[in-house]
Amino acid sequence: MADDLVIRSSGAAVIDTGSLRGAADDGRAVAARLRCMDAPLDAAAGFIASVPGLRQARDVQHDVEREARRIEALAEDCERLSAALDQAADLYELVEVHSAWQLTQPGGAEHTALESRASVLGTRLWGISRPDAVFDTLVRSGALSAREEGAALRAQAGLGAAMTGGAVALPFGLALAAGVQFAATRASSVREGAARGPGASVPARVPRASGGQVAVTPLRRVHVAPVSGFADAAKRISGPDGSRIRVERYAMPGGAREWVVYVTGTQSAALGGTEPFDMRSNLALFDGQDAASSAAVRAALADAGVAPGEPVHAVAHSQGAMVAERLAREAEYDIETLVTFGAPTTGPLSADVTAVTIRHTDDPVAALAGPLPTTERGAPGGFVVERLADPLPGLHDITMPAHALTSYVDTGTLLDTSQDPRVRGVDPLWDRLGRAESVRATEYAAQRQSR
Repeated sequence: MADDLVIRSSGAAVIDTGSLRGAADDGRAVAARLRCMDAPLDAAAGFIASVPGLRQARDVQHDVEREARRIEALAEDCERLSAALDQAADLYELVEVHSAWQLTQPGGAEHTALESRASVLGTRLWGISRPDAVFDTLVRSGALSAREEGAALRAQAGLGAAMTGGAVALPFGLALAAGVQFAATRASSVREGAARGPGASVPARVPRASGGQVAVTPLRRVHVAPVSGFADAAKRISGPDGSRIRVERYAMPGGAREWVVYVTGTQSAALGGTEPFDMRSNLALFDGQDAASSAAVRAALADAGVAPGEPVHAVAHSQGAMVAERLAREAEYDIETLVTFGAPTTGPLSADVTAVTIRHTDDPVAALAGPLPTTERGAPGGFVVERLADPLPGLHDITMPAHALTSYVDTGTLLDTSQDPRVRGVDPLWDRLGRAESVRATEYAAQRQSR
């Protein structure tokens, strides 16, 4: 059901606490005016009731009294809303105070002033005045970070391992969960380092097909219907007969062109060989380096005829998501939209890329990405979708069903029916592509060449 989806905006939210408190004051003013209406209505009801001999007066009296109670309830709602806005403003301000406090020198005037403000806010929020206790309560409240990552994975690893091997396998299951958490921490560190580094710096690329290391071969070119939504896009990622990359050319009215590229996930656990979408490419991409699979995608785009400046929309799964995200950070192609399913990494993106990040909370591959970055994650219209794909842990978890593309197709179907305004914000893309005069899809095989 669509209710299973957890959708949140990506990127950092800028909260104006002054505006929140101003709205709270406005709410209290409205409540005061409503209460001013309450007394006259009560007086009118009393006057009507005092009129002798009018049977209809009793009905009118009841109507007036009912309206008086409605106005009183509205006034109470306004007062509750104002109190909630005040509390939200205090909480957001405390987050800002905590961030600034961490960057100041202990014992300094600014450090002391921030602690004093934290004491005031903590007293209003929780009745706590000691700054260290206030900050500790803030951290434990979860306001500084997303909800705990990895709970579903730990349940899978623990129960699944216990079912398969009891006391012997259980430590291995727990070690797997711990390994995922460790890798996620390392991914966050690599991501933060990339965010701080020079924006235009890109590691040396793997030589392209023309250099003899990666070759792409068109398998078929066919005319197809335009992509119509998230589920349809996910279904187009993996094609038959060894297809690894699919490039769709959209001939738009007026002669313009747009492109959609679909990139598959890992196809081999080998650390070398002819398959570019292998574990060797996985490790390189996870470590922030270029790989044969990303060289293959660039070669496919070049073969398809994508020209500089033409809009490109990327849809990718697993390793392909790392490739597509790397492509979005490079300047060679104009990546306008990035839709990823089960991405093992998530890094900073420029403000002109709309990123839709779809991942399952019980997907161990997606868990490698760790908590999503709260800054520099693309355009304001981007969002993150999370869902528990496989609630019941068991023996089948060894196949990682939550990472399967078919599971993400199911999540895409839920997204297509969601009424969340952020999801519906992508509808103009599907609508625009749906007006294309023709759509030609080219599917590519890819092969790593021996030196």
